[in-house]
Amino acid sequence: MKKWIRTLAFGSMVALGAGACDDAGTEPDLIDEAALRADVALVAADGVFEDLSVMLAPTFLSMAGAGPDLVSYGGEGNYTFSKDVTFFADDGTEQEKYDALLTASINVVWSIERSREHTFWSAEIERNRDMTITGLLGEETERTWNGEADADVFRSRHNDERTRTYDMEMEATHNDVVRGVPRADNPWPLSGTIARDIHVIVMEGDEVIGERDISAIVTFNGTQFVIMNVDGDEFEIDLADRGVKNKMQRRGG
Repeated sequence: MKKWIRTLAFGSMVALGAGACDDAGTEPDLIDEAALRADVALVAADGVFEDLSVMLAPTFLSMAGAGPDLVSYGGEGNYTFSKDVTFFADDGTEQEKYDALLTASINVVWSIERSREHTFWSAEIERNRDMTITGLLGEETERTWNGEADADVFRSRHNDERTRTYDMEMEATHNDVVRGVPRADNPWPLSGTIARDIHVIVMEGDEVIGERDISAIVTFNGTQFVIMNVDGDEFEIDLADRGVKNKMQRRGG
């Protein structure tokens, strides 16, 4: 089963319609598993777009120099983030600043807090990432991103025919995500994966009615269309589309 996810705005904004299948039952404590996977896909996709938005060019990362840098961004999906950037030479020696030819790798630690508000869902989100960029030495043709992340998504509320509420804890692994250089000629990641293990607490009002462990894996292929597999359900994400698609669409539907 393949469905569609499209971006809402630059960076980390995502919109999906949480198109649920028929309810699993009439009792309020029964979990609609298909709707749950769709809702998890929405939140995981939001994380993917944010992952890509922080995969910045080294020159941009070096603008504030090494060390911590606290930035507040006001706008839709308000967020505040801090980043700590460290540059390394080929022999592993730490550098005081970025050198376009002599810097071999960069480590960046991000902490991001966001409020997410949209017609389809809302949540308070905290994410932390520790990522390393390699392939920078000399004249570059590719840069490779690896790292780990964790996130807490508080009171994620999803609305269509019925409001569903979750708390989610996530652990993510960024595995060999390759970005081509120059970025203007290579807008999409060439290869690699971002995998998330997500523990979901399902609630009716303030009452916990169940818990699930779900995995979501995105595989990049050099094009604007990538597949995210959520426990066997496939969702296709259009990395180029800034519009909103109100409902997820089955293959051929």
